[in-house]
Formats: sequence, C-alpha cells, structure tokens
Amino acid sequence: MTASLKSSSGFTLIEMVMAMLVLSVGLLGLLQSIQVALRHEQGNKVREEAVLLAEEQMNVLRLNPFDTHTTATRMIGGGLKKFSVVRTTRSLGETTSTSQLTVSVSWQFRNLTTTHQISTFKKI
Repeated sequence: MTASLKSSSGFTLIEMVMAMLVLSVGLLGLLQSIQVALRHEQGNKVREEAVLLAEEQMNVLRLNPFDTHTTATRMIGGGLKKFSVVRTTRSLGETTSTSQLTVSVSWQFRNLTTTHQISTFKKI
C-alpha cells in the first residue's frame, strides 16, 4: 500500500503571482487617477487666481486711467505665476458718453496659453 499525501489547502506560487499582478495593475490605475486629479486641481487654482486678477484690474480700470498692458505675478501653491494683463477701452459712439472696458488676463500652464476676459460698460 502506498499512501499519497496531496494537500489541497493553500495557494500555489502561480496563484500568488497572478494575484500580485492583478493588484499591481489596480494600484497603478489608482495612482494615475490621483495624478490626473492633482493636475486638474493645479489648473483650477491658476484659473481662479486669473479670474480674481481680472476682477481686480477691472475695478482699477473703472476708477483710474490705466496702462494698456501690464504683467502681474501672483503666488500660487508656493510658487510664483506670471499673468499678462491687457486692458482696453472702446468708445461706443460719438453720440453717447459710454465706453466698453475690457480686461484680458493670459497665463501659461503646462505649455498651454489660456485667456480669461471680462467686459463692462462705463459712462464717462
């Protein structure tokens, strides 16, 4: 009589390697989604600062004479970010004393130039 001992409990080496492979792929996907979320968060912070700068410049434009082009630097997330500000005024006609005031703020983020523009009307 020969007795063979066969154990069916536990995991084989192949099963462990496959489980680790599936787990690794899942973790890599999670890390990629975190990276994308952080990139979008940075872009939103820059955009929010540009909007605040445009509103600030518009308020200055309503009150005082102005230069047509300036550069502003703001602190965002521990680093400085440069914004280009262009302010224009356009008369709406000879018979009216109303002008259109426009402020455009441009910035570069990840090699992409973006512009935010706001306009208002002012009686002179």
